[in-house]
Amino acid sequence: MNITLLENGLCGHAEMLKRKLSERISVDFASEGGLVVELLIDKDKGAECYEIAEREQGYVIVGGDSLGLYYGIGKFLHSALYADGGMTPRPPKGLQSPECSFRAIYFSVHNYNWYHTAPQEDLIEYLEEMLLWGYNAIHCIVPVVNIVSLGDEVFCDSVARARKLYLLAKKVGLKISFGINPNQGLLGSPHEYDAEESVITWKAGRNLCPSKPGAVEHLKEIWRAKFEAFLDIGIDYIHMWPYDEGGCCCDKCWPWGARGYADLCTMVVEEGKKYYPNAEFIASTWCFDTLKKNDGDPCEYEGFYRRLAGDLDALDYIMVDAHEDFPAYVLSHTPVKPIVNFPEISMWGLYPWGGFGANPLPRRFQRIWDSAKQVLRGGMPYSEGIYEDILKIQWAGYYWNKDASYREILAEYIGYYYETERVDEMIEIMELIEDNHAALADNQPPDMEKARRALALARTVDEALSPLVRTAWRWRLLYIRAILDVKRYAYFYEHKLGGAHVFWNMRRRTGNYLKDDEEAQELFRELCAFYHCVDYNGQNRWTHPPVGGGDPEDVLR
Repeated sequence: MNITLLENGLCGHAEMLKRKLSERISVDFASEGGLVVELLIDKDKGAECYEIAEREQGYVIVGGDSLGLYYGIGKFLHSALYADGGMTPRPPKGLQSPECSFRAIYFSVHNYNWYHTAPQEDLIEYLEEMLLWGYNAIHCIVPVVNIVSLGDEVFCDSVARARKLYLLAKKVGLKISFGINPNQGLLGSPHEYDAEESVITWKAGRNLCPSKPGAVEHLKEIWRAKFEAFLDIGIDYIHMWPYDEGGCCCDKCWPWGARGYADLCTMVVEEGKKYYPNAEFIASTWCFDTLKKNDGDPCEYEGFYRRLAGDLDALDYIMVDAHEDFPAYVLSHTPVKPIVNFPEISMWGLYPWGGFGANPLPRRFQRIWDSAKQVLRGGMPYSEGIYEDILKIQWAGYYWNKDASYREILAEYIGYYYETERVDEMIEIMELIEDNHAALADNQPPDMEKARRALALARTVDEALSPLVRTAWRWRLLYIRAILDVKRYAYFYEHKLGGAHVFWNMRRRTGNYLKDDEEAQELFRELCAFYHCVDYNGQNRWTHPPVGGGDPEDVLR
């Protein structure tokens, strides 16, 4: 296919369009002839907006700014029909603008996951994909759960990984979001600062009590070291987190969300503004009111909301979400600040995350989105790797169009990465996988008929796909999931297993159900290659033993 690309000095945008098209079809970018595509920026279109207009010989993609032009390029690519070695553009008509202003993606760059171990060229490519689907910010943290002291090798390595992603993001104009766990100390922090942790769910690292003399100043030293690490890059959003890593249940701090955590949020804002005066501040309410010290504990949301109108007025957003349904308190009370969500797309209902392949959950997240979209200004999905790629794009679609359905979002995703003719089969495969995923998460038996139906569809699709698509990681992750689901569910029924503990084990590779199945073992090895997995050695607590090996009880849950 011949395309004449009129760059108008927009070399970075043009280079990305050329590269992405060349990955999908055979294209000759000639100086004249063929389809004419022109790139322009017109500030009158509005920030982050775009319009794709048809001309006699082609199309002009106009962005309201640099990001808007990237989004226009993304839509031009994603909405096209690819067939017979060429592409037929099918862009939307009129000016396109995102309904949600905050559209961040959280790359969890730690614990030997994909973002930690992937080569830089893979990170660059994936970051570009997120940009083209409509995200406008990248979020990272510098985890200190295994850091003994500031400046030690692990701390420096964590900073370096975050900086690498931030610098890549800055090159394409993405905003930078950075996370602070306000009362998280170091492994080497003085023990006289230790928090009372009776309700903390994930006991990793050290949580400190801000009510103890000297603890706040010690915590500020940690915050400052993190802020200083990115001064040359710049931070646009500073985000604070209450639980998992965080929390204290002493009488002076509890209820944590309304007292100790809220106190620390005011201090983080004060310190953060010294380094990044133009940054916006976001306080998360993750797990508010789900962790109880005593029956009849006061509502963390209620106390936190009162403070939002007082000493927490400097906050720009609150981030709200939970492991299951969207928190009811927020839906039934008038928003005090703009609200964004935190879709947990990585860990729900399976472990190790991505250990069986892709984890499509389209209907679950459609239901959660529909329940809360009226109060939301955007959000930040949490990602541990590439296995939830489908869900990242689903959420990007919602942030651009609040009334979008998962079927129309995934139809565009499938048409671009797989094949347009296979949309219905692909979505049905995802829905069938989700049905059994959700059943196991609810300690219910899997439906063997649905699993076999998903695999039969997947095999039919696999035979029809082009070699390029068939061997690509996106399709392989979904296909492998369909195969492994049938194998592990069949084992369950063949061995007449039962009981909630069995369903729990079936959600985890620790069940070892497939240790003697060589095909399954080969598929696990293929997944490990896609994820750039680090081998478990009995000591690296952030990795997982292979099926049939190691002691699962030694692995951090």
